Amino acid sequence: MQSMVIAWHNLTYSTRRLLTAVAGITFAVLLMFTEVGFLHGLYDSQVEMVQQLRADIIITNTLRYMLHRFELFPRQRLLQALAVPGVKAAYPLYFQSGEPSWRSAGTRQPRPIRVLAFRPEDPVFLNRDIARQATALQLLDTALMDSQSKVGLGARRAGVWAELCNRAIRIVGTFRLGTDFVNDGTVVMSDHNFLNYCFDDHDRHTRLDQVDLGLIHVVPEANPALVAAALRQVLPGDVSVYTKPEYLAHEMHHWRTSTAIGGIFGLGTAMGCLIGVIICYQILYTAVIDHLPQFATMKAIGYYDCFLMRVVIVQAVVLALLGFIPGLVLSHIIYRLLAVWTGLLMRLTVPRATLVLGLTVLMCVVAGSLAIRKVLSADPAEVF
Repeated sequence: MQSMVIAWHNLTYSTRRLLTAVAGITFAVLLMFTEVGFLHGLYDSQVEMVQQLRADIIITNTLRYMLHRFELFPRQRLLQALAVPGVKAAYPLYFQSGEPSWRSAGTRQPRPIRVLAFRPEDPVFLNRDIARQATALQLLDTALMDSQSKVGLGARRAGVWAELCNRAIRIVGTFRLGTDFVNDGTVVMSDHNFLNYCFDDHDRHTRLDQVDLGLIHVVPEANPALVAAALRQVLPGDVSVYTKPEYLAHEMHHWRTSTAIGGIFGLGTAMGCLIGVIICYQILYTAVIDHLPQFATMKAIGYYDCFLMRVVIVQAVVLALLGFIPGLVLSHIIYRLLAVWTGLLMRLTVPRATLVLGLTVLMCVVAGSLAIRKVLSADPAEVF
């Protein structure tokens, strides 16, 4: 208790210096939050489409090592899956990524866009906006558009006309999904409109016989993991079978191990922490030097080194908390702005906030441990 009182007085004896110190820690906190936000935002955005699918089990082509790779499997596999005990229904999902060109009204340059397609009567999406507006997709030349698509794709609201693959299309509603590394935006349409827009006469007759993802619903009392194991025994080797959590983990593993995303933003977070250590060290070292006579007096009258260390460490922890709180508030605002600007899923979750708080306390404690060396090595007689 005594060490806390002394630490608090050391911090607050100069309001200007305290505000400067808090501002420095807040800057480091903002930097770490930004790096952590982008890291998880990019990862979350890669699998958000899968998150919004209504499926207990997902079937893909064995060669499809990532979601955006163009490898199909025969629709007949879904019919075979229906014969497996525990399978309630099997639905196909089709999509094209990168190749379909989108041109909004008033713009000349076409932009690539992702197209998702399904039979409007199939319950394949958890997204309530898509499920609610699915019947509108039965009309010719209609689609739903992701309201989080990038601004360059034009207006994102119902009633807007645009061009998809050089053919007019009408937006009849919107939904929220977000962008990712590959796609600047997404539209959802019926499987028949999908054929009309994305394929020529040669491919149109057979495309629906080839599926991108198979979405399996199991009966309520069935265990998806056991049903998936049974499907692996029955289905040929040209398809892979995952439970939904397994598929999400598979996709995340690819992005974490096959790309430099984690290294880049992990390094950015480490740099933010290092900058925080430097800033905090300068602040605490200056505070120690300013109060060196007081520390020397305490040392001379019998206070042990561990008590003096406790004072500085408590001072460092209090400074970490004072800098973290405004950093958390400002990061929440910045996340919302970045989500609008980039279309990425910038989510400020409790585990991520806890991670940054832990790093903030750690960097301040490390800085405090470095700063206290001056007190521990000082001879009271020399100080006076």
